[in-house]
Amino acid sequence: MKYEIKAIAMLMTLSGVSAFAPNTFSSRVSTNLFADADVVTGPKGKAARTKEEDLALTLAIIMGHDARSVTVTEEQFVAQKTEEAAIVDLDPIDVSIPYDANAMIAYEASDKSVSFDEFKPTYLAETVAYIKSKQPVDVSIPYDANAKLAYEASDKSVSFKEFLPKYLEDTVAYIKSKQPVDISIPYDANAKLAYEASDKSMTFKAFLPKYLEDTVAYIKSKQPVDVSIPYDAPAKLAYEASDKSASFADFKAKYEADAVADVIAKKTAKSAE
Repeated sequence: MKYEIKAIAMLMTLSGVSAFAPNTFSSRVSTNLFADADVVTGPKGKAARTKEEDLALTLAIIMGHDARSVTVTEEQFVAQKTEEAAIVDLDPIDVSIPYDANAMIAYEASDKSVSFDEFKPTYLAETVAYIKSKQPVDVSIPYDANAKLAYEASDKSVSFKEFLPKYLEDTVAYIKSKQPVDISIPYDANAKLAYEASDKSMTFKAFLPKYLEDTVAYIKSKQPVDVSIPYDAPAKLAYEASDKSASFADFKAKYEADAVADVIAKKTAKSAE
């Protein structure tokens, strides 16, 4: 097909060239071009005399090759179709293996004392049992293995179902007894000690608030004494020495005003000297 397209393209080129060239070459090509499709090439061939003749010879070679490569005779075509029909008519070969092939082989190797229908169920059952025997062994330990061992070592006076809860309870108690000892001191430890040393005339619940209250008061009494002098201490002393005819607030304001005036007067007198 591709050769035919190329040939058509060349023919169109030739026709285009002939439109602008004398008709002497085109008439010669049309009568002699395909007279002999076997164009001689190589050293024994004859060189084209013109560009147009070279294109014509090339086209002749392409067309001759295309005709030789795709053309078949009627006998060849019939033979090809006959071979294809013969291949299509062949029955497909079943190469699948039946699911009970192993059973059939085992049956053929047996003494055939029973029929295959009777032999097959037994064979399958034995095969399944064999496969199961090859499965990985379960080496896990059940959670109540220790309880079972303890039960076996007991007098078995009760059933394992009754023995198991008691065994678990005793085991938990034993594990707890081996836990680290709690040496922390509860926050009310001192109160408990004081209560134990008391006459226990009341419950610890009633004793605890009173003990805490007394403890807080005792701690407060041990705080450092404040020896600082408040800024209005002189006013308070002067108020205590007065007749207290006015409140301390009124007295304080007048006292501070008189004190400031007295300081200013003394400073002025000292400056005048």
